[in-house]
Amino acid sequence: MFKVWGSAPAGVDITYGSDGTNLQGKGLPMEKTLSVDDGALYYQVTAELMGGGDVQCSVTIDGETKKGRAKGGYTICSARLNSDFSGGFS
Repeated sequence: MFKVWGSAPAGVDITYGSDGTNLQGKGLPMEKTLSVDDGALYYQVTAELMGGGDVQCSVTIDGETKKGRAKGGYTICSARLNSDFSGGFS
């Protein structure tokens, strides 16, 4: 599951997916769910602030969560889970 939340008065550019996808998200808060591809190398979410704000982002797979935060103008929140090559992500 991918999440982005917080405040972005000037807007936010959200991208999420695996190493094989590059999907666009819209609006805050945003929550998206994808099927897990065991062949994926990673799953990631990024949220770039367009001029200011304070956002947090996270990606969760099988109970494992990575989080990020961005505050200020044109900063990027990023969270990524990498494949551990045994069928899980960390």
